[in-house]
Amino acid sequence: MKQKPRLPDFQVQFFAEKEGDEFPWKSRLEPLARKILLEEGHPENVNIVIGSDAMVRELNATYRKLDKVTDVLSFEWHEDYLLGEIYIARDQVKRQAPKFGNSFYQELKRMIVHGLLHLSGYDHHTAAERAVMRRREREILGFDIYRIQKGQK
Repeated sequence: MKQKPRLPDFQVQFFAEKEGDEFPWKSRLEPLARKILLEEGHPENVNIVIGSDAMVRELNATYRKLDKVTDVLSFEWHEDYLLGEIYIARDQVKRQAPKFGNSFYQELKRMIVHGLLHLSGYDHHTAAERAVMRRREREILGFDIYRIQKGQK
């Protein structure tokens, strides 16, 4: 009897900065995150943390020398036990969701996709890198968020 191939054993864990808070929609977002990591060839543990603008601003200032809030930060670890961590600024994501024509859930999903692609080696410093990363985001999300932002369909 042919055995079904075993999927790699790895975890995507979701955390909230504030004790007692829950990461929203984690049961819907975890399978997506696992799928992306498998497709990108990185079936490794990842932590995703949602928190305050202040938390993300502090991380951005400390590690990127940019003293401002941003929506998502990805930190590669490449350790045996952890590929990396993603930090998401909850309120920033809520504020920017309408700009992209998204609900909070859709924008949170987009931030997770974006963060996971960074952990998988994608970047957007140059126009060529940006094109590749945006194309992959479109494939995963099923639409071009940047075209929607500009009012195009």
